[in-house]
Amino acid sequence: MKSVFEQYQEEFHDVMYCCYCCTPQDGKWGCCQENHFVPFQDLYPEDQTAIIEGEIEWAAYQSQKQETANGR
Repeated sequence: MKSVFEQYQEEFHDVMYCCYCCTPQDGKWGCCQENHFVPFQDLYPEDQTAIIEGEIEWAAYQSQKQETANGR
């Protein structure tokens, strides 16, 4: 069984990120006054970990927000 990190690494492996601030390219031509984007798999391991942790935190926040809206 794969860990959560391994699952995210597979899911994001070809998503392009700014190599300076690690934000997704999302159709932008430039970021940080440059145009250097790299696939997720080419980012430093610590940057991959930070992105994955951010995604997990965002998902937890969204889930909690939904539960609050549903009166739970």
